[in-house]
Amino acid sequence: MNTSTPAQNPAVAPEPGSDPGPPPGMPLGARRLVLIGGLAIAVGLVAGPFLFGLQLIAVAGMVAVSVALSHGTGTSWFTRWPRMTTAAGGAWIAATVSYWLTIKAAADAAAPVSEASSVLFYIGVAAFVVMAIAVLAGTVARFRSRKLQAAKA
Repeated sequence: MNTSTPAQNPAVAPEPGSDPGPPPGMPLGARRLVLIGGLAIAVGLVAGPFLFGLQLIAVAGMVAVSVALSHGTGTSWFTRWPRMTTAAGGAWIAATVSYWLTIKAAADAAAPVSEASSVLFYIGVAAFVVMAIAVLAGTVARFRSRKLQAAKA
């Protein structure tokens, strides 16, 4: 079995004029995001019980992994679905931080939680749902694109 690529072995080079298309698998940038996001999730979950604010690192890690999983095909993997995932993930992080700050301020003042905290909670939930839908849509678009490329070949 020959597992060498054209770059490693010129005898396996594609025919001239043929377009090999994008390489299969996850792009390097997306792989790095998965690695960094996975590490952030682990750090946030381990350190969260000791310092509550560090749980937000786990949220940021989930956003990074979600952006990586919604990657597109081709030379530019950061297409419309990862951008939508990034925007929704940023909104989720901002809503989570704001929600956390309102809860913390109410606890420090020994006062009831303000009405803004429930609005921030629902904004965060909506942003998370949009992010999850964008990841799913990006994954489906990537599979359909690869399936169409395979059918053309």
